[in-house]
Amino acid sequence: MFRTLIIYESTYGSTEEAASAIGRILGPSRCCTTEEFQEDCREFDFFVIGSGVYRGRLHDRITDFIKKNPWLRDKPVAIFSVSLSPDDGRRALSEAEKLLGGAVHSATLGGRMILDRLSDGDLEDLRRFSEVAGIEIKDSDLFDISEVIEVALDLKEIRDSLMTDIDEDKLRESIDEFLRSHNTCVLATCHGNRPRATPLEYVYDGESIYVITEGGEKFAGILENSNASVAVYEDYTSMSNLAGMQITGAVDILDEDESERIYNLRGLNPESMRNLPVDMNVIRISIHRVEFLNSRFREASSGAKQVFWFKEKV
Repeated sequence: MFRTLIIYESTYGSTEEAASAIGRILGPSRCCTTEEFQEDCREFDFFVIGSGVYRGRLHDRITDFIKKNPWLRDKPVAIFSVSLSPDDGRRALSEAEKLLGGAVHSATLGGRMILDRLSDGDLEDLRRFSEVAGIEIKDSDLFDISEVIEVALDLKEIRDSLMTDIDEDKLRESIDEFLRSHNTCVLATCHGNRPRATPLEYVYDGESIYVITEGGEKFAGILENSNASVAVYEDYTSMSNLAGMQITGAVDILDEDESERIYNLRGLNPESMRNLPVDMNVIRISIHRVEFLNSRFREASSGAKQVFWFKEKV
């Protein structure tokens, strides 16, 4: 199991909110402050350090933590800042990168300033600054959960690339075998804010997944959004016998000539399909990426989760 540790310090809650969201997306993970950090946490595989920016610097406890833990230089570490000024955030992260000897990724996130929540000391400092600078002080909210999610997904890509890989040809063989030995999937599509997950029978030709269907609400998403996700999995029996995959790809609807090949692949008579009392549709999911979780991969001294790209990354 490849585990992520998120270490953060947050004075008014925005950094904690970001750390929590990132941790959930990167799971299995654990979030902790520097004071909550324990020695066994060094055994985690991937580290993310987050901090608010105060007077142009990261939280003192974050800076002290990095200085007191030089072993971080030998670990894959990503860092993020939360602030009202992207420039301040980038400068603060640059200082942290120097202390770490580099980072696999750095990101600046927008922060919040709610005057009623500030401590008396911070509020007084802010008022003095506003008098000198001639700037009116008021509430400001630049925190954007969508921005946090994008950072988390970027970190997930980096994290996945660090996992121990099995031989690419063997992985592709395992994927083909798994998809051909199953015939039922769950297709996830989305129309606006209306998601749809549909259990369907499928056939696999070595590059794409095909579904023959009379229609339904899933097409509301397919017609609007060509991105789709497919899950194929085995029933859960135990943690030592897990097998399932999440597939992302592009979905489209085949024309009549292309559909005939899929009917033949499924052992169906194309003429009989055309003569049914209702119109049939053939959906193609062109596979781009497969995340394959299989406990048997551990037998090859590899991570149980493997990622394979059918198409070039863009």
